[in-house]
Amino acid sequence: MKYVRWYDKDPDLSNLMTFLEGLNEDVREEIAQDLIQIIMSELNTNKDGEISLLADNKIIEYKRWYDKNVSLHSAIEIIKNLGTEERKEIISLIMESIVQILTEYNYEKNDK
Repeated sequence: MKYVRWYDKDPDLSNLMTFLEGLNEDVREEIAQDLIQIIMSELNTNKDGEISLLADNKIIEYKRWYDKNVSLHSAIEIIKNLGTEERKEIISLIMESIVQILTEYNYEKNDK
């Protein structure tokens, strides 16, 4: 029986995670920071509750690729705890953000 990760149940989220995994660490960090800002500013979430959940879900072992980056781990854990509709909204917003970040990154890279 094949193990299905929690994010593989949503094709858009699965694609996003695969994409993030393939990025270099600097870009991943920038996206993770942006993702946390988007979640905290755009969604009607219980921010204290989200922070409390993060504190409860400390990284004990670094088994998953996204656990190696604390910001990314935090962002992914927040997404994991969102409802389906909130998650869809976040995926849409983060995709817009990724396009902008990658455009800026490529511009800076080509400008050097």
